[in-house]
Amino acid sequence: MGRALWEEQVSPEKLFRLIVLICIVGWGLSAIYIVSHVGSMEDAYVHTRDLGSYFFSAIWIFVFFYAQYRLVPRFIHRDLHYRVGLWQAFGSLALLIVGALHVVWPQTKSDVPSSLLFWITLLGEGVIIGNVIWSYLSGEPDVPFLPVVPDAKTTPEHVTDDSAKDLGWPKSPAKLFGIGATVFAVGGLISLILDMPSFKIPVPWSGQMHFLPFGCLWLAGAAPFAIFSMLYKFLMDGQDLVFEEALNRIHFVVTIIAILDLVRVFMAWQQAMASKLAALYFGPEIQWLAVLFGLSAVVFAINAYRSYRRTAVRT
Repeated sequence: MGRALWEEQVSPEKLFRLIVLICIVGWGLSAIYIVSHVGSMEDAYVHTRDLGSYFFSAIWIFVFFYAQYRLVPRFIHRDLHYRVGLWQAFGSLALLIVGALHVVWPQTKSDVPSSLLFWITLLGEGVIIGNVIWSYLSGEPDVPFLPVVPDAKTTPEHVTDDSAKDLGWPKSPAKLFGIGATVFAVGGLISLILDMPSFKIPVPWSGQMHFLPFGCLWLAGAAPFAIFSMLYKFLMDGQDLVFEEALNRIHFVVTIIAILDLVRVFMAWQQAMASKLAALYFGPEIQWLAVLFGLSAVVFAINAYRSYRRTAVRT
């Protein structure tokens, strides 16, 4: 399918760079107004100060998105789907504008802008992860072109097959889940370093409520992917199992859904801090989350069992 003319001129990187520029200009103008009205208690001063803080936080979010669209294709040696990136950029810009209007508009909820920044970050990371997986599952690997009749003076360069060395792709579930673990782990570390989002997540433990940085939630999301990646790696190397590609994808999608539901559960806890700890432990949210993680484990067990039976039949 060919691209439209406007799509040839616009790319996700350019749009994110433009959004970063808009945020810098908005933050700069807000800073100029704040400096020129130091000590003012007017509503305009308060709204402008909040707007500057809003744009400053947004700068780093969109710089992070821009860096991902610049660096991830070089890392995975594939182009990300450009239309998905364009929809992400336009959607993020729309939410950014809505948040800015909520900051400057009187008689609006003060927590809406921060919530919008949170959802821009969360949904944006989800879109990028999905875009990476889509690029692998739908794209074709680059095949080196060799001449039909090689020159008599030169010997055609031998094209090595590194599929065994790098575990193959996209058939290798170990690499599939390893990429998922890496993306969540890197996102968690960046969130911890930049303290963005800055609010804490409640974690009930030993009858008490503990508040941890939001980046810890991303690191926790990386744990299931890392565990499954190591299990797949062990079964592939130690038991010589060959897993079904369809079940690998189903397992990965189920795990992604479970992680997203994990985020939803913690956000529900964060918004319902007045409830009892027992409700946090045994409420319907945690039960549904346990079902999703249990389903992910069941898919893994089925995948391993079928692969073991298939390997036993061949031998």
